Amino acid sequence: MLYLKLEEHMSEKRINTRQLSEMTGIRWNTVDDMVKNKSKHWSPENLEKVMLALEISSISDLIEYKKDPID
Repeated sequence: MLYLKLEEHMSEKRINTRQLSEMTGIRWNTVDDMVKNKSKHWSPENLEKVMLALEISSISDLIEYKKDPID
């Protein structure tokens, strides 16, 4: 499964969800879902806004793959 590494980038820059929402123009609820990895879909536009706001230069620094545990 793919996960966003937003929480670690935000903590490095000391930015909270509300601040990232204001910086990007993305609704607070959407940003919160992205941070908590509850979103099932990330629009390319929103990912680009987040990358610019957090000064992330590579998509691999934002998204990671974790193998789902088999139940």
